[in-house]
Formats: sequence, structure tokens, C-alpha cells
Amino acid sequence: MVNLFMGLAVGWTMKLAESLKNVVIAILIGIFMMMPGVSGATLAVIFGIYDRIIRDISQPTKYLREDLGFILTLVIVGIIGVFICVKGFDYLIDRYEIPLMFFFGTAVLLQLPDIWKQAGDGRKATPFNYLALAVGFVLMILVPYISMVTFDWGESPGPLVMAVAGVIYGICLLSPGISGSTVLLALGLFTIMIESLSNLDFAAILPLIIGAAIGILLFAKVVDHFVTHYRKSTYFAIIGLTAGSIVAVVAQAITRIESSDQILQCIVAIALGVILGWCTHMFSKKYVVPQGSGSERSVTIAGRG
Repeated sequence: MVNLFMGLAVGWTMKLAESLKNVVIAILIGIFMMMPGVSGATLAVIFGIYDRIIRDISQPTKYLREDLGFILTLVIVGIIGVFICVKGFDYLIDRYEIPLMFFFGTAVLLQLPDIWKQAGDGRKATPFNYLALAVGFVLMILVPYISMVTFDWGESPGPLVMAVAGVIYGICLLSPGISGSTVLLALGLFTIMIESLSNLDFAAILPLIIGAAIGILLFAKVVDHFVTHYRKSTYFAIIGLTAGSIVAVVAQAITRIESSDQILQCIVAIALGVILGWCTHMFSKKYVVPQGSGSERSVTIAGRG
């Protein structure tokens, strides 16, 4: 009887720990989603849940029921993370935009070894794998040039434009290394989204939300195909996208430094980014077990078996 209660207690504790872990991850992903220049999908890769998310979204009839608690946690708590970011966004961006770019760039840089582990399958990398990495890197280096082309829609861009932009945004949300917020910024829709969310005016961005949902559902099937059949090359492309995004963000930040005070702020931001990156790495090291076989789909999460 004692052993039975001990077993139940251990099982309950492990489930609670996993739930708390998913809550922390969801909040961070929600925050990263809203920050221009950084990617929430990159965090999903770092924490070893990217494959699982793609699988659940692309094959909902097969996996969604058994993984419903996980998905609901990510969605509900992720939305909380989004609103945390939105409420503090205006203050931080107005005062510390450049240091923030260094902060997130440093934090993500320290996660590249963790992403590299997720790409490992015990086999030697091929030239095709490195080509995928190079393509991802170059693509992200070119992204800042997209932001040079901005659009002025006047007071309202119209529902059709919002819906199309939403599809693009949804695709970006599932693309590690690519910031959906940066794309919206280039399209002239980022401020509209932030103001609408801050004022809880969901009707104003309903076409954007619907478009994003469509983009996520459609693109998830594409990503699922590549992760299933070309997992190593897909993760090498993700490494390239992530590394390229870091270079692009930091390069932009360096060119926009205007005073010695900003330099000091950036040094502090880099130090804080190192702390966040180290904490994230330790969190990932403790809870995420890299996939060991190229034929297996999911990353095994410590505590799930």
C-alpha cells in the first residue's frame, strides 16, 4: 500500500513538474512572438517541443485529442505572454529598443548548441545538410532589406490586406529564426496589431487573426513533411535561420547606436542576455533529451517516458 501511494505521488509530481515547465515555455514563446527580430518558434526548437507542435497541428485528428492539455497550455498561457509583452512593449521599445535587440540576440546565440543537438541523429552531416544551413542563413541576412520597404495603408488597410498579411504572419510564426513581428513591421501593420491588442479591440484585427490561423494550419503540413522525411536538413536550415537572424538583429542594432549611454545600456543588456541564455540552456539541458534516431519523430521530454 505504501509503495502504491509512493508511486502515485511520484507520478503526480512528475506531471506537475511537466505542466509547470510547459507554462514557463508558453509564456516565453508568447513574449518572443511579439518582439520584432526574435522568433517564438526558435524557443520551441530549443526546448525540444517544435516537432510535437507541428505534428499536433498538421495531424489534429490523430494526435490532438491525446495532446489536448499540452496544446491548450501553450495557447492559453502563450496568449498571457503576448499580453505581458504588449502591455510593456511601448515603454521598453520607446526607451530601450537598441539594448533589447542585443539582449535577445545574445540570449538566442547561446541556444545554438542546443539547436545543434536537436539536429543530431548519430550520422555524419551531408553536403545537402550544410546547403540547407547556408540557404537559411542567407535568407535571414536578406530579411532586413525587406523591412526597408514599408507600406502606408492610411487609417485602415482593409480586411483583405489584413487577411493576406495574417497568412504570411502565421507562416512566420512556425518558421524558427523568422520574426513574424518584423514582417508585420515591414508591412506597416505592427502598430495596428499592438494598439488593437492593448485596447482589446479584437474586431479591428479579426481578419489578421483568421489569416494567421489559416497560415499556421497550411504551413504546418509543409513543415511536418520536411521534418518527417528530411529532419536533419530541416534542422540545419533552422540553425541557419537562427544564426542569420542573430547577425541581422545585431547588425541593425550596431548601426543605430547614437550615444555612449546607449553603449553602456547595450553592455548591460548583453550581460542580462548571457544570464537568460545560460538559464534557458540549463533548463533545456535538464528537461529535454535530444532525439537519437533520424527515424523517430518526436523529441523525448524528460518525465514523459
